[in-house]
Amino acid sequence: MSVGTGSEGHRLKQMRLLALRALEANAMFLFFAAIYIALAFIVSFFWETRFSLGVYNLMWIGGAVFVFLIAYLANKRRDRLLESIPFLTPGEDRRGRLLLWRRLAVAAPVFIVLPLFVSAFTSLKASIGTINPYALDHVFMEVDRFLHGGVSAWRLLHPVFGYPIVTATISLLYEAWFPIMAFTVLAVTLWAERPALRNQFLIAFILTWAVLGTFAALILSAGGPCFYGLLFPYRDNPYAPLMTYLQQADEIYRVRALDMQDLLWEQFEAGDLRPGGGISATPSMHVAISTLLMLLAWRVSRWLGIAATAFLILTMVATVHLGWHYAIDGYISLAAVPAIWAFAGRVAEFNLRGVRIARSYTPAIPAVTDVRMRDGRRDSDRAGIRFPPG
Repeated sequence: MSVGTGSEGHRLKQMRLLALRALEANAMFLFFAAIYIALAFIVSFFWETRFSLGVYNLMWIGGAVFVFLIAYLANKRRDRLLESIPFLTPGEDRRGRLLLWRRLAVAAPVFIVLPLFVSAFTSLKASIGTINPYALDHVFMEVDRFLHGGVSAWRLLHPVFGYPIVTATISLLYEAWFPIMAFTVLAVTLWAERPALRNQFLIAFILTWAVLGTFAALILSAGGPCFYGLLFPYRDNPYAPLMTYLQQADEIYRVRALDMQDLLWEQFEAGDLRPGGGISATPSMHVAISTLLMLLAWRVSRWLGIAATAFLILTMVATVHLGWHYAIDGYISLAAVPAIWAFAGRVAEFNLRGVRIARSYTPAIPAVTDVRMRDGRRDSDRAGIRFPPG
């Protein structure tokens, strides 16, 4: 056998080992994503609703390329400029070798499956009104009043936030939710140094969308305050004064939330299936994902935790002040996400134990190193993911 052939065989063997290692590292994430996609297809088939796995593909690929480019440039510089960002740290081992290709290997399964998962979610969300017609808005309106002393939550916020420039600013911050979420997911996917925390976040991410954004949303089918008058034209609309104020504020400073609400209603009436489409108020996914980001941030650093907590509070205010949600929508998310986070942590540890067991039977496939003690507890977060030497 020639030297070239032997070298090619070695590279192919490394590629196979990397692929297997990546599947092991993301096993439980892939398991839950596959179950959700299959169930979404079955539900769409029986209810004869639109279903597509390509809604988010181009958008997600663009985001992935952007993050990969940042990671590449950070590793190429090797000047410690971006050392404070864990998943972009250059010069990651003693010899200063680049580990970007290893990151891409462990991230590849997530980048392939996640847009399919989000597309399946959007297909179901856009069909909520068909599967279970919106009927609980009046109930949530009454619950809101009961919880807030007989008045709607938006009226309590209005004296503080009911100024056009404040409303327009809050609307912009509300829009920042999507890019912050997308960048965090893409970045954490590349974060190989803390496999337990990485897996916990990714598993909690898809479970939050599945459990709250799909299962709970189907059961608690509601459109939200901004669509109350459109969904129930035969009822008195208690949110008409709020929507009138928002329209008046939009004449002074652009309130972009109104444009999104109009677009969502047009898509709902036309039955279109587009990124970000679908109407569902309960539970609030903006609050749910912001809560998840806060839980992650506090595990990373104190300052990130403080910033994420402030962002969560602003998101909660925005959902009510802009007419997107009833306050109870956010309260449900605040209560449910920590439970999902804790469950995802147990699943992530189970995933890592499985990798260690596989290593004991197959020594040629390196796995996650074992744990160390921190605050009296076992912690595998900083163990890192080891790959075959190259």
